[in-house]
Amino acid sequence: MAETTDRWSFYREWIEAQGDVVFERLVDLLTERVPRMVPNDVDRALLRASVMSHLPSFRSFGLVARPRRWAIPKPARALVIAQADSGAPLESLLMAYEIGKVEIWKAFLEAVRAESHEALSADLRLALLEVVMSWTSDYLQDINAQVVEIYSTRTAHLSNREGAQVRETLDNFIAGDIDVAHAEKLLGYSIASCAHVAFVVATAPDLPAGRLDAAVSHVASMLGGPFLALALGARSALVWVTVREGSWTAFGSRLPSRPPEGAMVALSSEQYGAVGFRRVREEALSAAPLLEANPSASPLCFPDVEAETLALQDHQAARRLVHRQLGALLHQWPAGLDLIQTVQVFLETGASPTRTARQLHLHPNTVTQRLKKFEKVRGRPTEVGDLPLWLALRLAPMVRLDHAADDF
Repeated sequence: MAETTDRWSFYREWIEAQGDVVFERLVDLLTERVPRMVPNDVDRALLRASVMSHLPSFRSFGLVARPRRWAIPKPARALVIAQADSGAPLESLLMAYEIGKVEIWKAFLEAVRAESHEALSADLRLALLEVVMSWTSDYLQDINAQVVEIYSTRTAHLSNREGAQVRETLDNFIAGDIDVAHAEKLLGYSIASCAHVAFVVATAPDLPAGRLDAAVSHVASMLGGPFLALALGARSALVWVTVREGSWTAFGSRLPSRPPEGAMVALSSEQYGAVGFRRVREEALSAAPLLEANPSASPLCFPDVEAETLALQDHQAARRLVHRQLGALLHQWPAGLDLIQTVQVFLETGASPTRTARQLHLHPNTVTQRLKKFEKVRGRPTEVGDLPLWLALRLAPMVRLDHAADDF
């Protein structure tokens, strides 16, 4: 250790003499270049305490063995927590540490260059620069990992706490236990004097968890107004959006573009005021289960599937209806699905094989052949205006999800 200590004595003397100056200058630089971290004097004091708390570790380089993991100092931990609580992005903290690494390195490099060649040989200069860069990089790598860990843990805690408060407020308002004015104050969202659209968004299991937040923001921005989100699970959320009255209906209750890839969306109709706020919630939650049977239907709108949602309120009755109308076709899954979808479109396009073929990208002869096969398996003719059949065709994918056909 004595030989190593002598070899790096230039660094030790420099950090002892200039460390306070370099780190104080770093506080000023960070205040200027990352202003979001220091909006007031209290935050500047936290920043200064955090920066200066790293100096003892820099002064120990070359004197003590490298620990298995450098521990983040308490003042630096306090700054990370304060930044998370204020909503400042994690990127600001990581940028601050990157700036710190560069500035400390630049200051030491200037000191090495200023030293005479008699005092520092070329080989020693190179060795000093390499080892100090290695020390600094190793140290800040450990610290950055802990910054990310502390920030993520804190924001998750805040999110869970905020989510619990939102959920409690919404539950109380939906149940009628608190009035509109109180709910608006607690939620920070206008209810009584606005039109609302609600939607449920769910992301695929193989996507990163953070993709849900992006999907919520993306769909809400397409609707155009302030929004209020409530997590339903790790990968799904219920969202209310304020819209200009009449705009959603005039727009045909359709999104202007597709949701983000991997996100499924079920939307309500447009409703006004406190009563509407409750209704759009029910509509979005009623429509959402239909996406489980047919993810490709996303984005799905409640007005288009209202009949299905009503029928599925009594799931056993819906299953019996589907079995009575479709019978053996349910045992030919998934082959029977092509027949069911073709007949459904056929009935919804005015019993036109040509329009059905165009919508399904088939040849009209293929449509005719499927209709004949459907009638043969079903054992009766297909009649336009047969409401039970039409409803059974729409419900079949949903009730088939639990393989209920075998249980009738």
